[in-house]
Amino acid sequence: MRIGIPALIFLLLTVTGCANFGRFGQVMTPAELSKDDLLKLPVEKTPEYGFRVAVEPGVPGTKQVILGNVDAQFTQFSECFHIKDGGEEARRYSIAVVNGSFRCDYHHGRCNGEYDSDYGLIIVGYQAFNRKGILPVLKHEWAHVYGILRNDHKNLKDVRQCTRY
Repeated sequence: MRIGIPALIFLLLTVTGCANFGRFGQVMTPAELSKDDLLKLPVEKTPEYGFRVAVEPGVPGTKQVILGNVDAQFTQFSECFHIKDGGEEARRYSIAVVNGSFRCDYHHGRCNGEYDSDYGLIIVGYQAFNRKGILPVLKHEWAHVYGILRNDHKNLKDVRQCTRY
């Protein structure tokens, strides 16, 4: 597929424009994270389900908005997948909210979310490049926690309606 010069110029201006450059840069050069350090962050519990949530310094959202969003997303997730445990399985994991994309062993080393059962941790970016809303991959990570989404993502198309990703 050939891209014409005007289309290429438009694409470059769109990607490198002030509004997009920072988020594009975060995706292209993801942050190094220490899972041990994430586990040491102060934790607050969500009001409805009691999920443990830690927010990395520098995340733009308020903790109250983030905590409310986690509960709202779990309500949607559990209704869509007919989960009746009230979050019991998901409560086994701490949720760490980070500022942007981070280095990981998947997706060519760039992630906006990761489920790590060895650490008891779900890491999610507050926002993700080209995705709407806050914590846009949290439902995706819960699908891993509940065994609905395979680790190799071969059934991703089957869960996309309930996870948005």
